[in-house]
Amino acid sequence: MAVLAAAMTLSSCATAPAGPTDIWLGQLTPGAPVVSTQPRSWMEMKFDGLVRQQADFSCGAAVMATIFNHAYGHSTNEHQVLVNMLRIADPDIVRERGFSLLDMKNYAASIGMAAEGYRLDYDQLAEIEIPAIVLIDVRGYKHFVIARRIFGDRIAIGDPALGNRVMTRPQFEEAWNGIAFIVMGDGYEPENSLLDPPPPLSASRLLEATASLPAASAAEYGFAPGYDFTF
Repeated sequence: MAVLAAAMTLSSCATAPAGPTDIWLGQLTPGAPVVSTQPRSWMEMKFDGLVRQQADFSCGAAVMATIFNHAYGHSTNEHQVLVNMLRIADPDIVRERGFSLLDMKNYAASIGMAAEGYRLDYDQLAEIEIPAIVLIDVRGYKHFVIARRIFGDRIAIGDPALGNRVMTRPQFEEAWNGIAFIVMGDGYEPENSLLDPPPPLSASRLLEATASLPAASAAEYGFAPGYDFTF
């Protein structure tokens, strides 16, 4: 019953994706047609390549699903992993504290994969050519994320709650418990997308496309000649 209740809770959180929307390109491109596209929000873009957690205790299931999908080529979701992990864990403890590394290790073993935690320092973590699940402390909340790749004093994190983000070395070392949890098994793809994280979203990236307001049109709105209308 507890497993079914958890499954129903997650199902109620899911929403059907919106269909393509007609976008009018307006006068930024004279004579441009109306195009049909699938608009994506900033939040959706932040979760590119990640399985997003739907419950406050399900970060462990979400990072495991992300590893299965993007490092091993499987097709699963947080809901499926969560229900199966609850079968071998104590649901009451999971709801109170979330999944433990032991729960995740036992689940990996139950599906024919191996998983082990290794105590490392930051420099050793940087040498690992495989995405690792790490436990960090976020304002007193223990939270599983994926260490995707380290770039000097920056580390790209796949966070099932906050999306793709970058932490500085001091920030990460202060939050991290020093354990890297590695999932191993047949079918691992060495060139997997988790090792190629997207660049951080920023306002500057959104403004990479520039547009200029023609001087004649600007004059109609009362702007003086010579004003720089490029933005």
